[in-house]
Amino acid sequence: MPLKSLFGKTFNAIEQSLDLAKMRHGLIASNIANLNTPNYRTKDIDFNKILRDVLSRRSVELVRTNSLHFPTEKAQIESGEIFSEEPFGSGGGSVDIDNEMTKLAENNLRYQTGVELLLRKFSMLKHTITEGGR
Repeated sequence: MPLKSLFGKTFNAIEQSLDLAKMRHGLIASNIANLNTPNYRTKDIDFNKILRDVLSRRSVELVRTNSLHFPTEKAQIESGEIFSEEPFGSGGGSVDIDNEMTKLAENNLRYQTGVELLLRKFSMLKHTITEGGR
């Protein structure tokens, strides 16, 4: 039995989110490093496009089980490229340091959340293996 199947789909999803955050960190760091490079276009991973692409591949029917729940609506989902480039800004470059630092902080929070989820899953496994501390 492969090791990944031992832990279930949750570990795989967390692993992919951490990989994505790592890749995005590298792109944002590259954007910051090229702050003064003429004609440099910033690069980023568009998380929303990836999410839309994944959701368009899966058909999930939502069921309204209570009249107080929000109504379900089917949205038109367009798939796009994973990477996005922003157009040239004034002065020859498009790197806005404040925007990039905001993206970096947001990405750091996503990464930390993924690590925390992973730690909690391992903690639950450890608890299960030791039979709840008996």
